[in-house]
Amino acid sequence: MTMAYMWALYAREVKRFQKIWLDTVLSPIATMALYLAVFGIAMGNRAVAGGTGYLPFVYSGLLGMIMVNSSFSNPSFALVIAKNVGSMIDLQLVPIAPWRIGVAYALAAVTRGVATVVVAVAATIWFVPGMRIDHPLLMLLALCLSGVEFGLLGVTFGMWAKNFEALTFITTFVLQPMIFLAGVFYPVSTLPAPWNTVSLFNPLHHTINLFRYALIGYSDVSPMISTAVIVVLTAILFTIMHLSAKRTIRS
Repeated sequence: MTMAYMWALYAREVKRFQKIWLDTVLSPIATMALYLAVFGIAMGNRAVAGGTGYLPFVYSGLLGMIMVNSSFSNPSFALVIAKNVGSMIDLQLVPIAPWRIGVAYALAAVTRGVATVVVAVAATIWFVPGMRIDHPLLMLLALCLSGVEFGLLGVTFGMWAKNFEALTFITTFVLQPMIFLAGVFYPVSTLPAPWNTVSLFNPLHHTINLFRYALIGYSDVSPMISTAVIVVLTAILFTIMHLSAKRTIRS
């Protein structure tokens, strides 16, 4: 029965973001198209380290960025909205373990992230002639792992944040700087010491790195290392999410 409640909550969250598709899908696609247009004009056919074209390099990084943003924002904003409109009581009354509630929100985040990436590729792939997917199975793994990782992070912050100001602060001053310092627009390997080493400790770099390797075969660090880092962080975030959900829902 608890599994049925969990999947019902998942289905409710999927239907919720489907109703606001202008924000969930079109907004990140418009942002991605703008970035590609600007960098396409500015950089042209220049190559980065290893002879990889700059547009494919940026394109793969932008897809990773969209997945991170979509997966994080879906549960975090949904939970803050629930607190502000008073519907959090529904989660407190339902006979289901707090961690299952968090997992339902995280899985809905994965669904939104994957849907956004798929639509983004369909709408913008023509910006990057000759774009390919070198490792399709690894790309699928990257989508699932990063979606769960940042879905859990979004649930954690959604449970913690009391209002939109707190959530906006985290998004603006923590998440976005980490994304832009993760190598979305430049190879981390080209940074001068010690910043090229420091950047490797940015958790978001490993998500971008795994996406980029799966798509175009370029990586700043071994994809096996990036996969291991994401798996470990996901396990840690699950534990933190469980504690946060238990404190918020059962309080």
